[in-house]
Amino acid sequence: MTGLTGSNTQSNKNEETGSSVEKLLADHPEWDEAARQLIVKLHSDVQALTAENKRLRKAVLAERAKGPKMSTKLRDALYE
Repeated sequence: MTGLTGSNTQSNKNEETGSSVEKLLADHPEWDEAARQLIVKLHSDVQALTAENKRLRKAVLAERAKGPKMSTKLRDALYE
């Protein structure tokens, strides 16, 4: 259930940011088509990188959770 909620939240954010890019472009009719395409491409790249960053952070946390845990006494002894 949580995955669905998170997915809906993410799609809502994408819609909001997509409309903000559209609004930005509409507010600046003086920008030529090349600039508009660049802005849309950069926005798309930022969204993709943000999603990849989130996926990688989750993978790192999952990998850390798999590893053996060091006892507190052993860790303290090693650091002395």
